[in-house]
Amino acid sequence: MRRPLLILISGLPGTGKTTLATGLGQRIGAVVLSRDQARQEIGGPLVVLDRGFTRLFGRYRRGLQEEGNCRLEEAVAKELVAGRSVVVEVVADRLIRQRLHELAAQHGARVRAVEVTCSDPAELVRRLSGRPGGWNRILARMSESYEPSPTALVVDSTLTPSEMVEQTVTFVRGET
Repeated sequence: MRRPLLILISGLPGTGKTTLATGLGQRIGAVVLSRDQARQEIGGPLVVLDRGFTRLFGRYRRGLQEEGNCRLEEAVAKELVAGRSVVVEVVADRLIRQRLHELAAQHGARVRAVEVTCSDPAELVRRLSGRPGGWNRILARMSESYEPSPTALVVDSTLTPSEMVEQTVTFVRGET
């Protein structure tokens, strides 16, 4: 049996991570998970507070981020234990990437990292302007501390979604 594969799709907000993760998951038959999805599933009495916090401060409440990370890690572990490959979409921060690499090692999974960028600043602004909340402010704050993975394939989302997926599939298969 082949070892499962963990593909980490990371990048700043609006760069096209979701588009790539969804297309890639469909193309290779992998489960697609994201920290955003994990965080949204938390719910509970703090949902309204969390939305307001994000709009006011341009970031998620620390406890919400950590709980989202824990839920994401649990979901990834469940899939890897079952022998399924997983595409994980996260806004890259060093801690979650490190934790996911460790998780993959624990379960004998291979890891590939993909960095999504958008080389067209006007397109990035257009994408973010359609989102609720202060995404331009969030992007500015995140850009200051953002650290791309040094071993990642860099995919520019000014390509078509199918071109992004094909480039990534080639990388994942070890052809680049």
